[in-house]
Amino acid sequence: MSTPWTVLLVFAGIALAVHLYRQYWNHRDLPQVFDADFDGELLHVGETYIARRAAAAGNDETVICFPGFLEDMRYFQALYAASDCELILVNNADYHCSFPRLAATALDWPANPYPLGSIEHDGFYLGLVVSELARGTRVTLHGHSRGGAVTLEAGRQYPQLMGAAGRHVRAILEAPVLPGARTAGKGSEPLPHALICYLLPIVLGLSRRAGPEQLCRQPMMQPTNALKTGICLSVYSNARHYSTCVANVRSLVRWQRETGHEVYTHYPEVYVVMGERDDVLDNPSMRASAEAGAALNPGVSIVATQHTNHFVTLEAPAYLLALHGQP
Repeated sequence: MSTPWTVLLVFAGIALAVHLYRQYWNHRDLPQVFDADFDGELLHVGETYIARRAAAAGNDETVICFPGFLEDMRYFQALYAASDCELILVNNADYHCSFPRLAATALDWPANPYPLGSIEHDGFYLGLVVSELARGTRVTLHGHSRGGAVTLEAGRQYPQLMGAAGRHVRAILEAPVLPGARTAGKGSEPLPHALICYLLPIVLGLSRRAGPEQLCRQPMMQPTNALKTGICLSVYSNARHYSTCVANVRSLVRWQRETGHEVYTHYPEVYVVMGERDDVLDNPSMRASAEAGAALNPGVSIVATQHTNHFVTLEAPAYLLALHGQP
């Protein structure tokens, strides 16, 4: 056999091995590697878990939280631990339940018409959470990163619900995925995006056992603290299937590209909370999107923060607490 054919066969063998390894991680049923406690009830609908803590007597505020890509609903626990509001935490669909020791009650809700892993899928159920579970007359939807897009999408799917008389519904979008914005670097460009989607299952699989030292070397982890490091240690293990993570990334970039700024108009108040730097999403395009939203809806405000990156809730919680009137 000639040398060129030998080289070609070697490269073909390597490519096949990489692809098979990628498919192994992409379709594998992944085990849960953590659990946490929650003082409340656990619900589920389809592949989505919802945790609900009742409000103290006389409190008419409901806070509904949706975490970002690779995160789970524990992200918000410390922030709202001292609040006596009704707290509802909604997990990314097809991610492990954060509180597996609680028995989950199934909800008899309509079937979700959108594909699993898409922003639209999670927005559909988030809107039903507002409609069917939230009991307060003052409702705040707090979405982080991808959860910001899910919050805006819920407003687009349920505009009358978010602007209903007799109830004030507002949105806090923390370091959010926004219409017309981009991911950090070149991740939103066609070729890098395709490469990221292909290699993502391998990268996530190889990162599952990353320890605190390895994690803290990543740019997104600066600045950090014990809470942030502890929460972020599980980001590579939160999903049940890495194929869902690939669907998340594809949907995210598509949603940013296809969604118009009119999605800002479905809430009377929208707060866009930005990190001083952001090593996950592109800050300049995030700000430009928020400014375009403010031109359509005077209720849109940009909240600048200092000494923060992509995880403001974990890095500088005072900025979020101030939006609830807490010191």
